[in-house]
Amino acid sequence: MSYIVLARKYRPQTFSEVYAQDHITTILQNALKTGRIAHAYLFTGPRGVGKTSLARILAKSLNCEQGPTLTPCGVCTNCTEITAGVSNDVIEIDGASNTGVNDIRELQRELLYAPAQSKSKIYIIDEVHMLTNNAFNALLKTLEEPPESVIFIFATTEPHKVIPTIVSRCQRFDFKRIPVDSIVSLLKDVLSKEGISIDNESLYLIARKADGGMRDALSLMDQVLSYCAREVEISKVREIFGMLPNATYQSILKAISNKDGRGVIQTLHQVFEQGTDLQELLNNLMDFIRIVLLSKIGIKSLDINPDEYSIYQGCAQDFEVNTLTYIISVLIQTKQDIKTSGNPYLILEVVMLKLTKIEDMEDISKILNRLDNCGLQAAIPQNPPPQAGPKPKSPIPNPTPAPTPTPQTKEESEYIFDFSEQKVHEIWDLIVARIKKEMPSAGLLLEKNHTITETGNHLIRLKANTATAFNTVKNSAEAIQRTVSRFFKNPIRIDTFLELDPEQSVAPVLPSQKHSNLEAVKKEFPDLAEYIEITDSRIVR
Repeated sequence: MSYIVLARKYRPQTFSEVYAQDHITTILQNALKTGRIAHAYLFTGPRGVGKTSLARILAKSLNCEQGPTLTPCGVCTNCTEITAGVSNDVIEIDGASNTGVNDIRELQRELLYAPAQSKSKIYIIDEVHMLTNNAFNALLKTLEEPPESVIFIFATTEPHKVIPTIVSRCQRFDFKRIPVDSIVSLLKDVLSKEGISIDNESLYLIARKADGGMRDALSLMDQVLSYCAREVEISKVREIFGMLPNATYQSILKAISNKDGRGVIQTLHQVFEQGTDLQELLNNLMDFIRIVLLSKIGIKSLDINPDEYSIYQGCAQDFEVNTLTYIISVLIQTKQDIKTSGNPYLILEVVMLKLTKIEDMEDISKILNRLDNCGLQAAIPQNPPPQAGPKPKSPIPNPTPAPTPTPQTKEESEYIFDFSEQKVHEIWDLIVARIKKEMPSAGLLLEKNHTITETGNHLIRLKANTATAFNTVKNSAEAIQRTVSRFFKNPIRIDTFLELDPEQSVAPVLPSQKHSNLEAVKKEFPDLAEYIEITDSRIVR
């Protein structure tokens, strides 16, 4: 007899053999107990997690000669034919190969015939999302009023491609990725039955590489056994899949921690000489750092061999959480960069050297903090004007810089002050300067054409003296509020109103009516010159 691959040989045959899908098997078994069998089911989830296997088990439970039953006998004619995939009453259809409306119409003609030797006629349509819209529409009426003895079981890895009118006519079950420890448990059981020895590290490596799919795990194990025979060693497993030992990733992180550029490049060159794919290297390095990061924040990953956990804990002691997240973000970008580069090895070398200098790179928030510190020293006078109302335009004679305050700091790296009328006037120039940096047009008009008329109850009320200034600031009010609020302990509201100067009560002559170019406008109207430069204004005839 020809060899049967592990994925087929150990395919689940009963509900109890389906791994990590208890939330589905429990419901189906209860439905069988109570006789509440739906006419259509939709099984969704990643590949290799048991969708079609569970569809066959449900079919056997319904059509077993002793059924409906929770434990099909597996030896009657119906059970053996369903297991072999040759039953006349359980028809498996590949949705990818039978996508058209004509295929569905042919299926509908078959529905007119009663089951040959079973209680129900069951159609299992795999990859149902591959059907065309016309084919789906042809199914609608059948799903709404199917023949009494017909049951549909649809399986798909992409449920979002199944039209909603089909989904609404089915009972939907979402299959989960199978956890690494469950895959390891199954592989141990299978290899024990096969009389094969294997170490824990190899089991976990294969389980992680399977990415939540039991079928993939068994297929990978078949590949390993073809190379290792009856004794599986981790060195051979890594050689098969082109994977590096954890010591390599540990060495890279240690070199980054020690700012050892020479060491990290030497490690990279050793990896290059082994012919390791760079994308695979980056993927595995990010996986390693992910587990280090989890260890750093006190989460023990179940995806790794418990015997190796100390390696990750050791690496975690060398880094802060922010540094690890930064390294991962750099590696994600590097993956994209090397895809389009003519010299990916150079890019990876430069990136790794950059990471060894990570401690020399100062956080932008600290830089902004120092800049704002300098700005406050220059901008805040020691003796602010005591009277209420708009701040005088002219500077205070011989101002003496006040001591720099040391208040609490926000994530935005701004100083937080208690809100008061005096404090608003003290730092208003600094606030306006920040608004000009973030919103040049609004900031300029705020500076030149607005005055503070009222402060209180976390409100700053501003008076605009031109319609343009009023409209521009009003439209940017939310963004201005956010910027101003960063200077105070509580959110600040901004309110602006329009009050034209008396000399503007008569509509002015528009510059565009008597000037031929912007230079002439800027010369006659100096106050407009800066606004024109910032906003890239032009004359409209």
